Amino acid sequence: MINPGTAPIEQASEDLAAIALEAFLADVRVRAAEKADLTIMTRVAEPSGEPVRDPAADRDGRYGWNLHYTDNHIIRLLIPGVALPLIRDDITASAPCLYVDGHAWWWASAVGMVAGQGLRVKV
Repeated sequence: MINPGTAPIEQASEDLAAIALEAFLADVRVRAAEKADLTIMTRVAEPSGEPVRDPAADRDGRYGWNLHYTDNHIIRLLIPGVALPLIRDDITASAPCLYVDGHAWWWASAVGMVAGQGLRVKV
């Protein structure tokens, strides 16, 4: 079965993707703080600096940014260039997916994937 959220986006806009990026990173900060409060997780890396726009990563109406972490890990994020409510739609399967390191995720799952990048299980 093909996920309809991975279909190419017509008439996408880099400006709308940039707006969605800000909202996405705000959600990531909230989720990361929640995860770090768990007793089994510890923070080992933080996002460092601003996301770096990577036009070479753009595809199918999604715009690329690289997120850098203090442990030198980089996450490639592709965000759809559509209105934020369409991306955050968690009711229909047709909401456009974000891509985190090449894997398609709907908004909430993508937030969780990125939020967990700087966390490791305590040993």
